Amino acid sequence: MVTIGTWNLENLFRPGDDSAPEGSQEYESKLDALASTITDLAPDVLAVQEVGDPSALNDLAGQLKGTWRTALAEPDARGIRVGFLSKSALTKVGEISDFPDGLSPVQVDDEGGTIEQMGRSALKARIRKGGATIDVVSVHLKSKLLSYPGGRF
Repeated sequence: MVTIGTWNLENLFRPGDDSAPEGSQEYESKLDALASTITDLAPDVLAVQEVGDPSALNDLAGQLKGTWRTALAEPDARGIRVGFLSKSALTKVGEISDFPDGLSPVQVDDEGGTIEQMGRSALKARIRKGGATIDVVSVHLKSKLLSYPGGRF
């Protein structure tokens, strides 16, 4: 059996960045909480979102027991990335930004503007465990409505 999970790490930056925890103690507390939950869940591979600083993901991997491998996509306009934490080697790692053939452009605003590529690249990778070969994808999808009822943001 292979256990696969996904988790938005909510702006995983080291202290000193605008989106980071305010100090070292808060940062260490965040890493401890993340590592504890990952340990309890015991995934073989974890797709992650909102990794700001690649060093922060390495800090998290260092908190976990055993050997964990990491892979990250290039950052988006906000400076965040998707990626993986994996107990197994990650191979055939690559970014995906183009929509598949046959998919219509996606509306991105209330004026009808569309895109034909993802605004945030996805990351794909291949793992092998127990004779099984599995392709995994980490993606950070937009979670906001184009507009909110009553003009709310």
